[in-house]
Order: sequence, then structure tokens, then C-alpha cells
Amino acid sequence: MEEDKIRRTRKPRKCPKCGSDRIASYLFGMPMFDEKLDRDLEAGRIVLGGCCVADDDPRWKCTDCELDIYGTEPRF
Repeated sequence: MEEDKIRRTRKPRKCPKCGSDRIASYLFGMPMFDEKLDRDLEAGRIVLGGCCVADDDPRWKCTDCELDIYGTEPRF
């Protein structure tokens, strides 16, 4: 439900659910894989969000508890 979505104006330093500092940014679209992207994926700084992009997709994900965190403003 819409009211259950956790929203932030910017990327949080800590997960609002579990307190982890392992917050990854979503990357949507068709990525061009290279060494930097591979390192970011391995380190948990980036998670792939798929190739279909909507204006209210989550922006960040806690890689420990898998909580999706949404932005306060639409992407488009």
C-alpha cells in the first residue's frame, strides 16, 4: 500500500528498519556492464532494478533486510 512505503528526500545513511549502513542505489534500464559496475554490484553499492522504469520505483535498497526505500519526488 502507498502509505506503507518508506520515503526519504535523499539516500539514508542507515536503514530505517534494521539500522544497517548497507544501502544500495537502484540502477534501472539496460546497464552497460564494465569493471566499475561489476565492483559496485559485488560491493552492494548498486542493485539492478530491471529494464522497465516507472516514476515511483524505489530508489534505494537495504542489502541486509531488503527494505525498499522510495524518494519523495517522482523521477520524471
